Amino acid sequence: MPAQLFRPINEVETPAVVVDLDTMDQNVADYVLFAREHDVSLRSHVKTHKIPDLAHMQHRRSGGGIVCQTLGEVEVMAQNGIDDIYLSYSVVQESKLERLVWLSERLASFSTTVDCRGNIDPLQAAAARHDTTVTAILEIDLGYGRTGVSPERAVEMAEYVEDAPNLHLGGVMAFEAHVKAEATSKADLERRCLAAMDDLATVVESIEDADIAVPDVKVGGTATSKFSGTHPVVTEINPGMYPFNDTGELEVRSYELDKTDCAATVVSTVISKPAPDRVVVDAGSKSISMDTDRMPVPKYRDDLEYVRASEEHGWVDASAADDLAVGDRVNFIVPHVCTTINLHDTLLGTRDGEVREAWAVQARGKVR
Repeated sequence: MPAQLFRPINEVETPAVVVDLDTMDQNVADYVLFAREHDVSLRSHVKTHKIPDLAHMQHRRSGGGIVCQTLGEVEVMAQNGIDDIYLSYSVVQESKLERLVWLSERLASFSTTVDCRGNIDPLQAAAARHDTTVTAILEIDLGYGRTGVSPERAVEMAEYVEDAPNLHLGGVMAFEAHVKAEATSKADLERRCLAAMDDLATVVESIEDADIAVPDVKVGGTATSKFSGTHPVVTEINPGMYPFNDTGELEVRSYELDKTDCAATVVSTVISKPAPDRVVVDAGSKSISMDTDRMPVPKYRDDLEYVRASEEHGWVDASAADDLAVGDRVNFIVPHVCTTINLHDTLLGTRDGEVREAWAVQARGKVR
């Protein structure tokens, strides 16, 4: 990786994920400022990049710690000196719970996630085996329909955690991402976010009415945090993609984003021009994640359209372009930045046309 440093970006071997450092810095500053203005903590979700150096940067600038999605990610971040971590995922296997308790005892601040007796009981048993206390966050399902206890059963589950002798209820978490698909405008997205937070506030009030404290209320992804984070019930926002953005963010947040706000791109090389109206680039589905129904978008050109991918090839409609040749480069804004970075060993940071940073994606593949 050091051999990449200070090389012109047009000499980097492709396909590669590159990040415009100035754009990333501005994107981070935007969310840090929002959090300060609305008196909420910004705890960044590092599953997006899985890079300890970037996690340190986010923690340093916000002071809010980080969020991880897997126990393996927590271990990588802890090994690299980050000691304020929330695991927004439930762990149930005994061997993994041994690792979790070990981390909980050594980090300055650690909490994990529960939503039913099936994952509360194993966590309590693991903590009891080691005569320690683990902080648990109760996830509430506000309509996303993945994990989380229903609002109607939230008090019951909160009481169950409180009654567990080796667990401490640290608060609640909700992921209101479902409102993005339903919203038709900025105003509608804001309305839906705040309505979801009203529902969450009712849940929090009902738990507190049962004489159970709710110290933290964690919510928000990148697209919803700036609305949900204005609600008085919220104490913490947990966005992940905000340093980089992708085509999904461009679609949902068209009211404030354009291509220039997308810091991360996959730079590719044209390897074939088999027809006047078609070129093929070296960035296919093993370089750009295709886990959504969106296609990559060229960042610096409006006369190209990425139309299809196989594993190592990207089909590009070049019928509107007359100046594209084999060997030329095209930067693509990716459909999903989190899963795209996870395909690569290295993330390159660029400024003024050259590589200034080269980060190993250290938590790549840490799904356990």
